[in-house]
Amino acid sequence: MNYREHRSDPFPLSAAQHGLWFAQQLAPEVPICIAQYVDIRGPLDVDLFREVALVAGHEYESVFLRLVDVDGEPHQVVDPPADAAMGIVDFRGASDPMAAAEAWMQENYTARVDFEHDYLCESSLLRVGDERHLWYSRIHHVALDGYAAMTMVNRVAALYTAAVQGLELQPNRAADLHTLHRLEEEYRASHRFSSDGDYWAERLHTRTNGASLTDVEAPPAAHSLTVRTALSADTVTRLEDTDGRPGATAAAALIAAFACYLSRRTGRQDVLVDIPLSARTTAVLRRSGGMLANVAPLRVQVRPDDTVGDLVTRVQHELMGAMRHQRGNVEDILRELGVSAEARRISGPMINVMLFDQDLTFGSLTGDFRILTTGPVPDLSVNVYRSGTPASTIVEFEANPYRYRDDDLQSHHAGVVELIDELLAADPGTPLAVIGVAELECLTPVVGEVSVSEVTLPEL
Repeated sequence: MNYREHRSDPFPLSAAQHGLWFAQQLAPEVPICIAQYVDIRGPLDVDLFREVALVAGHEYESVFLRLVDVDGEPHQVVDPPADAAMGIVDFRGASDPMAAAEAWMQENYTARVDFEHDYLCESSLLRVGDERHLWYSRIHHVALDGYAAMTMVNRVAALYTAAVQGLELQPNRAADLHTLHRLEEEYRASHRFSSDGDYWAERLHTRTNGASLTDVEAPPAAHSLTVRTALSADTVTRLEDTDGRPGATAAAALIAAFACYLSRRTGRQDVLVDIPLSARTTAVLRRSGGMLANVAPLRVQVRPDDTVGDLVTRVQHELMGAMRHQRGNVEDILRELGVSAEARRISGPMINVMLFDQDLTFGSLTGDFRILTTGPVPDLSVNVYRSGTPASTIVEFEANPYRYRDDDLQSHHAGVVELIDELLAADPGTPLAVIGVAELECLTPVVGEVSVSEVTLPEL
């Protein structure tokens, strides 16, 4: 296999990368990183694992990415170190190896990233038992997005399995980062770029700030408040069945439930929910590394006379439009519309539905994929994903600790999970107004930017 052994020439950042670089300059102490680990139990061949991880690193290049300054502008270089083997950290001597490893990981992914000197991706194998390893990765979003990170994880698992079982593996067909940059330039010179820009400009020219579940304003933090729970087996079955309904998908049903909750708590019929988009619209982009992902606002109208089916179908329609135009960079468009950098940073909740299969096999061993953080959270991030063996479907809230109290977050989380359960159990023709009635009776709504308690008309 031929791999790059020396540092590449500098080449420009993509639009998505440049937006993240700029955001990092505004808050240098808060690293814009995703972090994850794979819990592998059993007799892992550590030397082989490190070897195949290095092979995958060379195939995708992003793990060797650095940023450099060229005439005052950030550029990227692929710069493989002389010794790129994955590090090993042994926690077996700690009184509680797992707790010690978790503390180490949190300290690592919340630490400041020095663009001038640090690699943007880091991976280590943490030993927490004689036959238990945590494969940990911390990835700056400028280098790699969540889609590409999962692609690399699966490639390492496939390489390891092929090696221990003596199988012949298909050669990797990922485009190198220079090719990805060229494809981005070709896209930006195409009619498709103009069409995508027109689509988002039409939706964003009357943009208002997204509704939030808190009236507290604060900057993002390096760590988040987190609460999670698994959906019931019945709810998961209904969620899977949703994909079989005309005009509906599981993602649309989940976004509809959260938008309904957000609408009720804020008193708004028109709410914005941010969604991440992979922006990988071709086969070559889907099998490659790099940072291409986009975050776009989904406008959801929740009308008083809606049925469950009306709302889910409306969300699905908006999702389809967003997917068709997912390569359009919303940051670019807001800038062209004259929205200030400060206003562009104002964000409401995000919902990230990741219901893909996360089972990982390393030969005869199984690895459980765990998300540690999806990055600093300006407001609230709702993550729905599968994890564990056997797999559970998790609803997780990551919240800005400067904007939410733990008890408020627990309450919102319970309310959203209950609404998901009820909405999925309901017939599409059921009036939305009867869903979650018990929860409605005890709401303290947030109206505009002020929290108010319910009062009767005579008291008012």
